[in-house]
Amino acid sequence: MAETHDTEPEQTEGGQSQVLMRGLWMLIIVLLLRLADFLLLVVAVLQFGWLLFAKKKNDRLAEFGEKLGNWLLKAAKFQSAVSEEKPFPWTKWE
Repeated sequence: MAETHDTEPEQTEGGQSQVLMRGLWMLIIVLLLRLADFLLLVVAVLQFGWLLFAKKKNDRLAEFGEKLGNWLLKAAKFQSAVSEEKPFPWTKWE
């Protein structure tokens, strides 16, 4: 019969509270991701309307869309534990 070894490191109480705190941040960021998803939809619809009627892109919408995309990237990296850096408003909006 093969033995199985627990390869998970033991959690100390301090480590456990850090994991729980990260879980809370992750929950908050999930809610913000839903808001960002809606904002991206609004920007896309507005930009499409602008392109349709003005025959050129709206630079302010394009810039906001780029910054929103950067925010989504930072949020995804935090959510998947690639990075410990939380997105705006905890870091600079860029």
